[in-house]
Amino acid sequence: MSKVIIYGMPRSSLSRTVRIACIEKQISFEFRTKGIQSPGAEPTPELLQFNPFGKEPVLVHDNLVLYETSAICRYIDDAFDGPLLRPVRKDKVARMEQWISVATTRLDTQILRQFVIPMVFADTEQRNDPGFAVRMKRMGDLIAHDLKILDPHYDDGWLFGQRFTIPDMLIMPMIHYLKAMPGGPEILAEVPNLDTAFKNFQARHSAAVTDPLLPDRILRTA
Repeated sequence: MSKVIIYGMPRSSLSRTVRIACIEKQISFEFRTKGIQSPGAEPTPELLQFNPFGKEPVLVHDNLVLYETSAICRYIDDAFDGPLLRPVRKDKVARMEQWISVATTRLDTQILRQFVIPMVFADTEQRNDPGFAVRMKRMGDLIAHDLKILDPHYDDGWLFGQRFTIPDMLIMPMIHYLKAMPGGPEILAEVPNLDTAFKNFQARHSAAVTDPLLPDRILRTA
């Protein structure tokens, strides 16, 4: 069986999720970034040949080309031997699908697309616009509201107790970026279970070797 190849951007939260899944599953993989995509830029021909929608990450394994992060993670869990990345009981599997949907359709949009990315890439004119601060404050309040809903479900370690599963692998990299932004630590201070889970995440080998190592320039300008 050929090696798994992951195509993505080095600091992409979703590419990090897929790499974490590979590491937690204890499978070897190659991570390719050259010519894939730059933040805010149009998809490259290299990326479009794998995903016509122009989004990363993409998994290539034998004759399979697969995109969409949650589908890739499920495939990794199903196709290879190793620790399970999901619960076993049918009701818990259904609940896992719920949290995956929350992560990919709500948290990803709010935390990354509408909070972190605008914070990092806003130019001087945007930052001087009084409406920008208002929008960021409103989005921060919405994120805080949603994380308070999520927080009680992390009272036993992870979403499914002591098993680190696919929705955790989606959510924790998002929390990493949130905590690096102005106001992020204050939001996390109000959700102690999630904050503890994030600290436990940072201690995992899979988190350490996929750390995006945010440059000071990003943290200073955010």
